[in-house]
Amino acid sequence: MLFYPLAATLISAAFALTLWLQYRTKRRPFTLAWAIALTIYAVAALTETLGAGGLWNPFLYKTYYFTAAILLVGVLGLGSVYLLAPRYASLALTVLVLLAAIGLVGVIGAQVGSAFLETRQVPQRFPTGGIFNALAIATAVLINISGTVVLVGGALWSAYGLWRRGQPRERVWSMVLIAVGALVVASGTGLSRLGVYELFYVSQAVGVLIMFAGFLTTQRVPRRVLGAA
Repeated sequence: MLFYPLAATLISAAFALTLWLQYRTKRRPFTLAWAIALTIYAVAALTETLGAGGLWNPFLYKTYYFTAAILLVGVLGLGSVYLLAPRYASLALTVLVLLAAIGLVGVIGAQVGSAFLETRQVPQRFPTGGIFNALAIATAVLINISGTVVLVGGALWSAYGLWRRGQPRERVWSMVLIAVGALVVASGTGLSRLGVYELFYVSQAVGVLIMFAGFLTTQRVPRRVLGAA
């Protein structure tokens, strides 16, 4: 069970490093957002790896929940806003920071019993009970829904716009890959709730690989083309 979360950790860390290096030469805001997102992904995958090794504890699980369930999709979506609708990026960043702060307060104050963590799998859902637990869950739901809509919807809409205008095929596929990769990662959460952990971990590794293939392609696409899609 360690192989796939470890693979997701190494893949996302390598991709994050690549994006950080790209950002040093081309300081594009969407590249920065995605570099941060993939760093968050690597941290979340590392907590999954440690948990699969039987090391779950309240701090480790809260770190996992804050990075994977609250931050990740929101920051990925923020990158899409910077890429496709930069005029709204400042507003999106402000909203995300506020929601993330509320979520952090909820995660820190939440009660997580030791019996809940007696597993080598990722716990199926955040424990309920108490205002802080409710804050963490509500924030995660809100950010994930809105972030997924922006990330997947924006990528597909951009792909459609590029295809309609007869743009080069790789430009269309860059957006399609981002959308597909995001959906693969999102499907893993549903699989974990059904107890299918083997495919959950596979989806984390495969999904980030697909998304990064799309991200790399966008680096070769002029921003004005993507922004106009």
